[in-house]
Amino acid sequence: MEEHIAQELVRILRKNEQSDYEESFERAFELTKAYAGSANAQASAIPFVFEKLFELFVSGKTRN
Repeated sequence: MEEHIAQELVRILRKNEQSDYEESFERAFELTKAYAGSANAQASAIPFVFEKLFELFVSGKTRN
C-alpha cells in the first residue's frame, strides 16, 4: 500500500481527523464483510482483501 493511502486509512480509523476517503473505506469495508461471510472465505485473506479494495477505491488501481 502506498504511503499516502496508508496515512488516509489511519486518519479514518482515528475518527478525529477528516478524510476525503471515508466513502472508499465504507465501500471496501462492506465488500470485505460480504467476502468474510461467504462460504469460500479464507480467514488469512480477509485483511488483504480489505487493503486491496481500499487501495482500489482510493487510487483506481492496485499494486501487486
